[in-house]
Amino acid sequence: MMKRTYLKFSLELIFILLIIVGELKVLEERKYLPVYDSDEVSWIFTGYYFNLYFLHFDLFHPDWNDYEAFDQPPLGKYIVGGALYLKGYTIDSLDPKRFLNSNLPLVNPQKHFDLITPKVPNPRIVIPFTRSVIFVFSLLSLFLIYISIRMLYGVAPAFISTVLTISNPIFNLVSTRILGDPILLFFFTLFFLLCALYWRSKNNIYIVFAFIVSSLAFLTKLNGILLVFMLIIIFLIKNKFSISKQDCKFVITGFIAFLLITVVLNPVFLNSGTKAIWKMVEVRLSAFRMYQEAWKSLALLSVRERFIAATQMVFFKYSLFYHFLKIPLELIMFVIGIYYMIRRRDLFLTTIFAFLVVIPISILPFNIPRYFYWIFPFIYIIAGFSLNFFKELLCKKDIRLLKIQR
Repeated sequence: MMKRTYLKFSLELIFILLIIVGELKVLEERKYLPVYDSDEVSWIFTGYYFNLYFLHFDLFHPDWNDYEAFDQPPLGKYIVGGALYLKGYTIDSLDPKRFLNSNLPLVNPQKHFDLITPKVPNPRIVIPFTRSVIFVFSLLSLFLIYISIRMLYGVAPAFISTVLTISNPIFNLVSTRILGDPILLFFFTLFFLLCALYWRSKNNIYIVFAFIVSSLAFLTKLNGILLVFMLIIIFLIKNKFSISKQDCKFVITGFIAFLLITVVLNPVFLNSGTKAIWKMVEVRLSAFRMYQEAWKSLALLSVRERFIAATQMVFFKYSLFYHFLKIPLELIMFVIGIYYMIRRRDLFLTTIFAFLVVIPISILPFNIPRYFYWIFPFIYIIAGFSLNFFKELLCKKDIRLLKIQR
């Protein structure tokens, strides 16, 4: 028994080490590549908000009412700006970002990047360094996925879910760019782990921690607000809609923590109150409309279009297995995983599926790989879940064989 446990531990350790070595090699190959995405330099320039908040603590500066303050929540900007500050660089104004916005939508992107990149302080150092910082969040997300699935469903589903995530080229493509998506994925997977711990132990302290992580996700991108609704549903289902006073105290404590962290770390709420939420949504929608008009061929206007695009993107176009084997292996596993999930009435995974797969796909604005980045890992979690279905079939087969022998 001890030998088996030791072997299992050794194999898992080797697997983790292979992930680290492989992903670091990917980073080394990609972090020095030229800038291909305007958002990369956008995140660097909006690192200015770190300077404004943490170095000057000027919570009522006019720039908190600027378009940039509403375009994206500030946590990703703080992380980028903080990393640059520790490296010895500061962004002291929004002027470079405003220059970038004045030329949107980009007609000739590469020519524009060649003009804007020199405005980044020491770009040959800053861009690779910042890419490395963002990459850490994606690497941690892999481990959180593995730990969560291993805890709930076993080693085999955890292994498959992680391998499928790594094998998808979108993961390495976006993880090595200066974007907010890897940061958001990290908070989503951390939230997933906390919910898994709560589902397994029913310890209400995990509810409080999950509310805190929800606020951090919401402070990274507006999509993070989905976690609050998902957490409430998971809490209600786990308690079978029978809530004690003690349970209510933890939920109220967690929700207060969510509000305090959200307001304190995002001064737009101090400057504009609750109107800031609608302003942020309005700014995002107007930006999407502008891009959809500029690139009509990539715009996704109907729910049907979005699900078709997601299926093609995740299971065919960016699937290494389909590319080499010409078999949609992930799609087959995903369908079996959905069937097994419904058959087992796994309400936890069903909630994750609804809020982190179905709803995000339903509102996708474009058929662009990066918009699928924080969705497909949860699709692969369900695909990995299909291994338990095959395991049950094998167990039943073994039982039948034993009966025949008797």
